[in-house]
Amino acid sequence: MATSMIDASALSGDMRHTTHETRLSVLRLIIAFTAISTALHYAHNYFQIEHYPPADFATNNTIKVAILISWPLLTAIGMLGYALYARRGYAPAYVCLIAYSLLGLVTLGHFTEGSPHIGPFWYATIFTDAIGGVALLAFVAWSAATTGPDAPKLA
Repeated sequence: MATSMIDASALSGDMRHTTHETRLSVLRLIIAFTAISTALHYAHNYFQIEHYPPADFATNNTIKVAILISWPLLTAIGMLGYALYARRGYAPAYVCLIAYSLLGLVTLGHFTEGSPHIGPFWYATIFTDAIGGVALLAFVAWSAATTGPDAPKLA
């Protein structure tokens, strides 16, 4: 049947109670989008740092070290969040996914120091990173509201 990957409630527009598999499919798409966007942006930021406004709080070399640490670390936390979610460990997954969302949201910080002098594609990745971060936060809220009977039980 064509609806085996997406449950009937999602197709009918009733998103109050969706299946775990439907939510997991949505999460997989959001994480893939966010990982690709942030990989592109953070790599460009690392190699072309002189085209971004300098930060008042750190040198370019310090920022490069932060990129080398933060991108892999937060991406790993996002992947852990996905793995926990897949095993229905919703509460710890939500914590990981919220932490991972910061990787996309923090890129808007470029604008606190001015506007980067980069090409349109690279400029767009600042916004696609933010979209990924917001999408992760929205997913956590949506999932928490639609888990239905398989919702995590808080002690």
